[in-house]
Amino acid sequence: MSKFIWRDEYKTGHDTIDAQHRNLFKLANQLVDVSDQDEITRLLMLFFQHVREHFQYEEQFMKQSGYSDYQAHVESHNKMLDKLIDISKKVQLKQWIASEIQSFVDSWVLVHILGEDLKFIDELKAKKVSPG
Repeated sequence: MSKFIWRDEYKTGHDTIDAQHRNLFKLANQLVDVSDQDEITRLLMLFFQHVREHFQYEEQFMKQSGYSDYQAHVESHNKMLDKLIDISKKVQLKQWIASEIQSFVDSWVLVHILGEDLKFIDELKAKKVSPG
């Protein structure tokens, strides 16, 4: 059952970033739907890899676009990656709680996508730079 539902309000208008966000929703749903330790580990590693690649893509795009709040956005990414590392350590110790990934994705959507990512896209639009 999908716990994370992609909504149009999450769209940034940047095709690649939006596709990456939708893929992360899909992976997060897969992750919270499994209970097998090996499968949790595999999916968490895949989720982490995709998050990291997404952040790298987003940061490169922000830097090239001259985003004014670039450093703060990178710091936000680093905090989220640290949180995922903490979650993965708990998985290795078999202290996994599915609500932690739920909380992570909720925070990522509500704070990061709806706040920080859309702030970046708004700045691009104000500069008349195409977001996609």
